[in-house]
Amino acid sequence: MKYDLARDHDDLRVTMREFAQLLQRSNVEDMPEIARRRIVFSQLFREHMGREDAVVRGAGPALMTPEATKAVREHGRAMVALFLRYSDHIKCWTPAQIVNDWQGYRDAVLALQDALYERMEWEEAHLHPFFATMPRKAA
Repeated sequence: MKYDLARDHDDLRVTMREFAQLLQRSNVEDMPEIARRRIVFSQLFREHMGREDAVVRGAGPALMTPEATKAVREHGRAMVALFLRYSDHIKCWTPAQIVNDWQGYRDAVLALQDALYERMEWEEAHLHPFFATMPRKAA
């Protein structure tokens, strides 16, 4: 399971990097591509959150140590906060608002991406190791 989560993180990083590069070289005329990429990222992010939640719920005894319980609790709180921040970002940055404040949108995207990069690094260092010893389930 750990591999799947790490692969998800890699996919999210690539998607975010490509989006940031698109924003640096694009302008408002590229809104259809920007909208498409926002949807792709949103789907990846939601799918990853679902898989991660399933791994945490399915870990059972692997997460019964106090250290693991603390990491899972911290992770849950941080993910809720990040998800709410991301939801607010989507609500605030409508296509019309993006057109009105292109630089502000780019800055907001990069700040949000930085937060997700930091969260993924934290997960890989503090949460994923608890899953390393879990047996893989048959597909």
